[in-house]
Amino acid sequence: MMGTPRSRAAMIASALKFGLSPTRLSFTGAMQALKEIAGSPRFGGGGSRQQWENLLEPIAELRLGNRPGRQHPRELKRRAKQYKLMRDPRDPDRSRYATGAEDRSRRYLPPSPF
Repeated sequence: MMGTPRSRAAMIASALKFGLSPTRLSFTGAMQALKEIAGSPRFGGGGSRQQWENLLEPIAELRLGNRPGRQHPRELKRRAKQYKLMRDPRDPDRSRYATGAEDRSRRYLPPSPF
C-alpha cells in the first residue's frame, strides 16, 4: 500500500535529483506514479535501485503551475447568531447588570408583615 510518507519521500528525492523545489511538484502526480509502478509486475516487494530512479523522473515532470495568491489569510466566518459577540470580560458586565437588578428587585417585593 502506498501512503503519504512514501510519496513525500519520492517527491523530495526527485526534487533533490533534478534540482527542483519539492513544493513545486504535484503530490497527486507522485501518488499516481507510485501506484502505477507498484502495479507493474517487475516492481515486486523489494524494489531495485534502478526502478526507484525510473520512478523519480515522472514525478519531476509533474510540476505545479504558477499559483499566485494561494496562501489565504485566515478569516472569521459570519457569526451564526443574531446576538452581538461579547468582547468584554464577564465580571464587569455582571457587576454592571447586578446594580440595576437590585434596584428593580426592591421595587417588586411585597411589604414585610413584620
